[in-house]
Amino acid sequence: MRSLSLPLLLAATACRVEVGSPSGPVTADCPGAEPEGEVWVYTSMYPHVVERFEALVRERHPNLEPSFFQAGSEKVAQRVEAEWAAGSSPACVLLTSDPFWYAKLDAEGRLQPYLPPTSLRIDRSLVDPDGAWLAARLSLMVLAANGDRVPEAERPTAFSDLTGPAFRDRFTMGDPLASGTNFTLLSFWAEEPGWDWVDALQANGLVAAGGGSAVLQRLDSGERPVGAILLENLLAAPHTSAVPIFPTDGAVVIPGPVAITAGCPNPVAARAIVDLLMSDEGQAVIVEGDMYAALPEVPPPDGAPRLGDIAVRTWGPGFVERVSTDAGAIKDRWAALVSR
Repeated sequence: MRSLSLPLLLAATACRVEVGSPSGPVTADCPGAEPEGEVWVYTSMYPHVVERFEALVRERHPNLEPSFFQAGSEKVAQRVEAEWAAGSSPACVLLTSDPFWYAKLDAEGRLQPYLPPTSLRIDRSLVDPDGAWLAARLSLMVLAANGDRVPEAERPTAFSDLTGPAFRDRFTMGDPLASGTNFTLLSFWAEEPGWDWVDALQANGLVAAGGGSAVLQRLDSGERPVGAILLENLLAAPHTSAVPIFPTDGAVVIPGPVAITAGCPNPVAARAIVDLLMSDEGQAVIVEGDMYAALPEVPPPDGAPRLGDIAVRTWGPGFVERVSTDAGAIKDRWAALVSR
């Protein structure tokens, strides 16, 4: 697909709505169009964040009737793809945490390009060059240790420490086959330091199961006193014994993209949802949910460092496209590894 510069893309989409149909694209002028009617949002955001955002939508757009399907990223993907396979889906806005899935959908023509005005304020690495999606929120994968069971001097300082004998049978993470954020973490590891290191991590007694809540439970119980977990899971659990560790070899920033589907039955409403989510008000809801806003000037969540103050892994050129292409092979290799 030909890429447009961001200002040109904004200009090209500012006054039209295009909806795919069997007979070709349907184009409608949109100046003055008021969002109304039902609009479905499929999302992996936490339920309490969804509730706050829904309240904001209803306050700002009283003629809209937003409906939300909330589940993990993988379950959202499975549902919408099953609906498409059956003929159609009501999903208009997709808001999950797996950038690689969005690259796949874009390549398949499943997304309609749209960027809200605030996208000009977002780091270019967090905006699809074709305008098919952009990051609406940022999660941060960090290390954590049970503060009661692991003295500070014995805690890992980097992900690279985890294959050492000090952490044998002590480390846990979520399941990359069920969690989009843990799949992203695995994909970074597969590129650097590589699969040999991942093999060594598994051989060192890794437990990879469930999502963030399961990892936090194993950390708190001491079953596995060291783990990889999203910082937001720790911030949302003030009474946890787990303490965050910002790895010196880079915490992994995981964008949570938002996009509009090509077959959206209410594109004016979908654009209004995206605009509100990416506004200062919408981004404040994200931060209240213990995640980082995509807009860089919005302060981090309470208790979280600014991203510029810690080491982070960067999303290099072509990374999303490579992993999107290789996702099946990465998952197959991981499944074979953990089944040994």
